[in-house]
Amino acid sequence: ATPSGTGSGSGGTFMGYDFRDAYLPGVTLTGAGQMIGLVQFDGFYANDITSYETAAGLPAVPLQTVLLDSFNGTPTMSANSGNIEVSLDIEMAISMAPGLSKIVVFEGNPNSGYFFPNDVLNAMANSNTISQLSCSWGWSGGPTNTTDTLFKKMAAQGQSFFTASGDSDAFTSGSSSTNGADNPSLADTPASSPYITTVGGTTLTTTGPGGSWSSETVWNWGLHSGSYVGSSGGVSSYYSIPTWQANVSMAANGGSTTQRNIPDVALTADNVLVNNGNGSSTTVGGTSCAAPLWAGLAALINQQSVTAGRSTIGFVNPAIYSLGKSTNYNAVFHDITTGNNVWPSSPNNFYAASGYDLCTGWGTPAGQSLITAL
Repeated sequence: ATPSGTGSGSGGTFMGYDFRDAYLPGVTLTGAGQMIGLVQFDGFYANDITSYETAAGLPAVPLQTVLLDSFNGTPTMSANSGNIEVSLDIEMAISMAPGLSKIVVFEGNPNSGYFFPNDVLNAMANSNTISQLSCSWGWSGGPTNTTDTLFKKMAAQGQSFFTASGDSDAFTSGSSSTNGADNPSLADTPASSPYITTVGGTTLTTTGPGGSWSSETVWNWGLHSGSYVGSSGGVSSYYSIPTWQANVSMAANGGSTTQRNIPDVALTADNVLVNNGNGSSTTVGGTSCAAPLWAGLAALINQQSVTAGRSTIGFVNPAIYSLGKSTNYNAVFHDITTGNNVWPSSPNNFYAASGYDLCTGWGTPAGQSLITAL
């Protein structure tokens, strides 16, 4: 379903320093002094993380687990994908920010039959010394004021929150549609929230293992194991367009000038190696690779900002869109202009376009220049 990878992992998969080599050439920031918090609804095996760090030549980053809703932290045997997600998020964060002082894994209970995401988000908001947070999970119920209030609290405290846009290709229009971003019966929340940064996915090609960025296209596997799989993006039926997203031309990309468009940015979401399952390794794709990588990038930005005597960057969307609309855009982002996230229920939307689009937002990070700009 995908081109053979150009990374340093088995089969050309991307792992460890491949992400920094591609997106952050020459960057010396490591995230020192910063912590990352992760939204999770399952557990992980510590030895999987250690083996990944060893195989990738990464330092050992301390891990702290915060158990919520009576979860004991033991990975669930019935949903191996849950354990894959937890391991993946931790490994991606370390790969982008290997000097982190700590990763805090906030684990809600997967055994209750229903996630209680606001319990996890509330714990994160109360841990306001953690300046960058990431979520690769979606949940049903649609947008709620309770969740949005927690996101607003995080932003007010200087916390940056990144969420995966989803892996179900383009969102269809309308809250009750087959893949509506705000459909309460689908596990698409919180991708459309305007109070966090939503991250889409790409397929990356580098010059080789440990090599530099070569090209990128929208991640879209098409029909894969019975479902259509690719970087989700589209238009919210629930949220009106935020002020920072207004005045972005939607003429070429099929976006809305009145409603919230997603995603905001992107990172690679294909050919990624993860150590999981108490000694296994798996090749995965998904915007859940991209969100924790952006959280790692935020740790680098905050390391530089705090060292310079400034505050943490907090909610980055206003700054990201300001850069996107500036003459400096192509110096700070890789603009993804090829590919799409179309599928049979959304055959005409959406296509990559110059500048902002509803597949990869403004695109992917272009090194130190983006860090310094933000």
